[in-house]
Amino acid sequence: MTARSWRPNGPGSFRAPAGVYAVRDRYGRLWTRGSTRWTHTGTNWIRWCVLIAEYGPATETRP
Repeated sequence: MTARSWRPNGPGSFRAPAGVYAVRDRYGRLWTRGSTRWTHTGTNWIRWCVLIAEYGPATETRP
């Protein structure tokens, strides 16, 4: 199975697709999903659209 990826201003860049709980950004950092926001540090949380816009492209991975 091929991992899905998302690019800024591309399809799926505004809302996280259902079933996606972890992604890696262009720097290789692991981002995990809370209820509606994402973190890579465990303390600072951002929305999906900000994650993709500022750190994308992002590729789906396992947590």
